[in-house]
Amino acid sequence: MWLDDDLSIRKQDLFLSHPFVNAAGMLGFAPDPRTMPFLNQMGTFITHPISRRPRLPAGNRCCLPFPGGFLLHTGLPNPGISRAVSRYRRAWAGASLPVIVNLLVETPDTLVEMIRKIEGLENILAIELGLPPDCSPEALAGFMAAAVGELPAIPCLNPDQVPVLLPALLEMQPAAVHLTQPRGTLPEPGGELVTGRLYGPAVFPQILSAARILVDLGLRVIADGGGQAAWQAEALLGVGVTAVGLAEALWEIGKM
Repeated sequence: MWLDDDLSIRKQDLFLSHPFVNAAGMLGFAPDPRTMPFLNQMGTFITHPISRRPRLPAGNRCCLPFPGGFLLHTGLPNPGISRAVSRYRRAWAGASLPVIVNLLVETPDTLVEMIRKIEGLENILAIELGLPPDCSPEALAGFMAAAVGELPAIPCLNPDQVPVLLPALLEMQPAAVHLTQPRGTLPEPGGELVTGRLYGPAVFPQILSAARILVDLGLRVIADGGGQAAWQAEALLGVGVTAVGLAEALWEIGKM
């Protein structure tokens, strides 16, 4: 199908001691027990998304409320993979829980370069692949092939991407799939249209529906969207997700 028959992409086990994690972008680049007393209740810490080169905040970054939630647009600022490893490797190694490094995917070649900087570091459980919004099945196959190595690779996709990428995911059988918040567009107060991630109870039904589809087809799923009310987390765990990603509940903490 999308895979080279001669290519070896193997599923690797992913063990979490607790069924809760943070959504990428909510808590920064490294766990800090001084400001995060809840770390002992989480199965892993997921870093803020990291790109190959440094990224500055978006000039029009904003948090736009709407009935049922809010849209968040930041531009995903980060120091780039080399500086991130230099700055945070000790904090990752000394953390009380394992760390998953979230990588912003650009090309297979640059992904290989980033993964080489991560492999061999202490206390890294897996890597996450932040896929582009227009990721095709063929592109996903290329990214997953580039990510083959010592660490399990977890593709991140939103509910809108599930119908497009599901056949490829079933063929690849990754260690897990991280189901992230959907994207949307809203006008900011000046009238400019802004695109970003959507958070809040209004988008939870999409998350739950997509999570059930993925789990029912035999995929292990980390699903964001269970952070505002206990019933949301219970509903996600009830359909069989491996872990619930906390987002809204951690947003205020992540801004500190």
